[in-house]
Parts: sequence; structure tokens; C-alpha cells
Amino acid sequence: MDIQFSARHFNASAGLQDRIQEEMDKLAKFYPNITGASVILDHEVELRRHCEISVSITGSTIVASADEENMGKAVDVALERVKVQLKKANEKQNDHRAQPTSSLA
Repeated sequence: MDIQFSARHFNASAGLQDRIQEEMDKLAKFYPNITGASVILDHEVELRRHCEISVSITGSTIVASADEENMGKAVDVALERVKVQLKKANEKQNDHRAQPTSSLA
């Protein structure tokens, strides 16, 4: 999966970027057709960190964000929100599939 990182008003450490990369790779188990992602980390004001994650899937884009007191917590909350949306999108896609003809008899 192609992931673009952007850090505003601070320099994101390599460890933070690696952690986000690992967590984003795990998202494929919730929705297998992820085409790309964008992660924006922002240190807006004192004691406020913002994380926005945008995930492109076939047919739409899922966006989740979080504001917390530290960047790790903001990333965790935003990732959890993306997971919930990906699960719903996957269930919705699976519900729209046709029933196998063997089960109709």
C-alpha cells in the first residue's frame, strides 16, 4: 500500500513513521482492496496534536481524524476510527454480493 506522510509544525521521528506504517499495513485484514493512504500529523498548539488519516478504497475514500494531547494517542484513536469504517465498508460490500446458486435450492 502506498502511504504518504506529512508532518506540520514539527518533524516526525522515523520510529513514529515506522509504527504508523506497520499499523496501516494491518488495515488490509479489514478491507483487502485499499489502494492508498495519506497520514497528516499536525502539532497545532501547545497540548493539542492532530492526526488525520485518509484511506482510498475502490469506489470511495475513508477519512478519520483525532485531536489528543500527544501524537501517539491521536494516531491510535484515528486508526481505530478508520478500522471501524473499513469494517462497515467491507460488510456493506459483502452484503451486496449475489447468493451462490447452490444455496437457492
